[in-house]
Amino acid sequence: MAMQMAQLARPWLAFELSDSALMLGVVAASQGLAQVIAAPFGGLAADRLPKRTVLLVSQIALLAMVSVMAALVAFDAAEVWHLALLAMVHGVAVTFNNPVRQAFIPLLLPRRLLANGMALHNGARSLNQIVGPAIVGVLLEIELSIAFFVIVGLHMTSVVFSTRLPRGLPEPGAGRSVAGELMYGLRYVAGHKVLRIIVLLSVCATILVHPYPSLMPVFQKNVLTVGESSLGLMFASVGLGALVASFVIATFATWLTRSGLQLFAGFAFGSMVVAFALSPFYLLSLLTLFLAGAAAQVFSVANSTQMMYHADPALYGRVSGLNIWIRALMSIALLGYGALIDVFGAPATVATGGVVFIGCVVGITLAFPRFWRGTSASETH
Repeated sequence: MAMQMAQLARPWLAFELSDSALMLGVVAASQGLAQVIAAPFGGLAADRLPKRTVLLVSQIALLAMVSVMAALVAFDAAEVWHLALLAMVHGVAVTFNNPVRQAFIPLLLPRRLLANGMALHNGARSLNQIVGPAIVGVLLEIELSIAFFVIVGLHMTSVVFSTRLPRGLPEPGAGRSVAGELMYGLRYVAGHKVLRIIVLLSVCATILVHPYPSLMPVFQKNVLTVGESSLGLMFASVGLGALVASFVIATFATWLTRSGLQLFAGFAFGSMVVAFALSPFYLLSLLTLFLAGAAAQVFSVANSTQMMYHADPALYGRVSGLNIWIRALMSIALLGYGALIDVFGAPATVATGGVVFIGCVVGITLAFPRFWRGTSASETH
């Protein structure tokens, strides 16, 4: 929940300090650049080091980062460059935190329950997307420093609970160097006929449509002209849609192993992002955000589940790290989005991204017919 609250509070503060979508993009791009550089090493650490140790170190780094941010806000000393620098620290910590958390799932569950576990894991994250932004939106209206100190307290709680996880011993190595291990993981994915298509879909979504939640402060202030608590409800609508979708796909988990589901969900995701971007009414925006959150959740969980089904268990961490690296492209894409929004406006820019993504989904469907007509991922083993 703490990270979801920070994902709203930090861009909101950046936009308040600068009144520029470009500066909002600079802060996001700082996090993304750090993730692009560090993500391969985070995935490798999840494979080659005790998982609980990696998780605890990354949690403590996140706690330190948000504590500094809270202190800057409390003393009214925060500037955009502070946010950009701390976003880089956040980016490095997340690249070690997220792959190891995802790598714990196949460690704790039998293979037949992997899809259910992935869905429930994402469902819990979606619940945090509902509760966290709704809370922080209200706190931002009350007092900015209170919002950040609550985030600090939640990070401290997360560190305590992480100590109760099993140690998670590393997978046996093959005597390769760090560079050799990284290159082996990349060659494995590039040479896998299914994983490389999943990666292509993820890259398209990450660059073209996934950035829209980080741009919601611009829509809140300049398009819909509503308050900060309403911004919290916008984020919560995305989370509620994702939560509902998570419970549905957890019940029907075998759907996640069908490639056609990814393409259908991708088409729906792009369509709802376009609808949100062009909506002039707040209530209609909440509805489109709910549907976008649901479609994005199905798309993302199906991608992650198929990656885990197809990947070698010894490479779970690196495959998860590649997923984090792809997501980091979103933060860098936000820099371009910010510049385009300052010129063309938020609705036209975000809607264009959605339309281009729909075109990518249609193109992949036509270019790789065996993928979307294919059998379940579990049947390839």
